[in-house]
Amino acid sequence: MSGKFFNSCFIIIALLFTACSLETDHPLHGKWLIAGRIVGNSPSSYWFQKNGKVIAPWEERKTALKSLGKYEFIDNTHIKIIMNKGYFKGITFFFEIVKLDKEQLTLRGSIQDIRMRRVE
Repeated sequence: MSGKFFNSCFIIIALLFTACSLETDHPLHGKWLIAGRIVGNSPSSYWFQKNGKVIAPWEERKTALKSLGKYEFIDNTHIKIIMNKGYFKGITFFFEIVKLDKEQLTLRGSIQDIRMRRVE
């Protein structure tokens, strides 16, 4: 086989590995604790997993109730979270990602900005 064939295969494999690593290493992945005041009922944190799932614990009378759902990026600055189990079951949240770095996350909803800090 020719060297061009091997070079083409190498380039394709390199691109696949790059795409996979970009998908799994998004700065949103991890556990984010609410770091400010929230209007109304809200989860105490959001745990964004690499597989597109989200866990949103909500504490009531020292008991943690977990809402489970999925999230997806609408575009580079907007996210949709659909809760399908738990306290927030049936609710869909839409947020603008205002700030996202290694330590801080700010999501803008229709009522207020939600500020969070990374805990894991």
